Amino acid sequence: MASTKQRTVYFFEPIVLDQAGNVQPIEGGFWSDLHDRISNLDDNARRGEFFGRRHIGSAREETTPPEKYLYVGKLRPGADWPDVSDGDGAIASLASTGFSGSLIEPAYLLGVSGTNYVAILRSSAGPSFTAIARWLNMVCEFNTEAERLELRSYVRRDQLERFNRAKQAAKIYLKVDPGVMTDAEPKGELGQALKIAQSAGAGGASVELTISFGNVRPTDRAGEDLVTNLRELLFTTRTPFKKAKATVIAEDQDGALIRDKIDFTLDRITVQQKIGASEDEEPTPTIVLQAMLEAIGRFRSELPTDT
Repeated sequence: MASTKQRTVYFFEPIVLDQAGNVQPIEGGFWSDLHDRISNLDDNARRGEFFGRRHIGSAREETTPPEKYLYVGKLRPGADWPDVSDGDGAIASLASTGFSGSLIEPAYLLGVSGTNYVAILRSSAGPSFTAIARWLNMVCEFNTEAERLELRSYVRRDQLERFNRAKQAAKIYLKVDPGVMTDAEPKGELGQALKIAQSAGAGGASVELTISFGNVRPTDRAGEDLVTNLRELLFTTRTPFKKAKATVIAEDQDGALIRDKIDFTLDRITVQQKIGASEDEEPTPTIVLQAMLEAIGRFRSELPTDT
């Protein structure tokens, strides 16, 4: 029997921003209310194209386990269909079998009850987090110029506060897995550099990037730009990095400038979760949701006691 497949369950919180970038208050029960809203939308209102790929989503409900969740799928174009093999080992194109539907790479969004956090589990080629956020904005009818919704990775609060105090960055190290930057549309120079580097390997190469000023303090502009670019990757476009570290320059309690080393990989909260009994088992909604509930249970142990 094949070994059980482990996948990463990511945790986010929804943030609504106005045109000036100010965070707007969100009522409790965000995901439950959104589920009800999407349930009343027709099929066309749940379809959209993001980054050149068609996406469709829906509000769903299972009886085992009894959970409401959102489903967002990225449709594979026919040119990207895989081949198939029968029990005798004969290989043929999928189209030759008479299949005429659509192949969909899914993402499951399951709210963490009692909070506005959400767990997201994707297939290996599922929708990017940026595409999921675009789909959510579409079904929420947010005007991206006046009001927009973002999904921000849940990170330990002390780490986020340390990064927000940073005035400059003296060194950063980033590593992304193959394919991560394929659908990304980064605005900053860091993201663009990662995307260009990965495209050199046709998207199939992992990329590592290090920028360091050594022991020399960067100029104000250079250090500030590095912080801005890193913030875009980590918190705006939510790039699912494999590793991310930064040495930032911040003020201590006495106002003196100090260097603070932050390992975002350690401070970001994700859960590695087994899906089903074996890698060959079909990941039905029941199997996926049960695994996500287990991951949510582990995630809760990381939350502050007053959450």
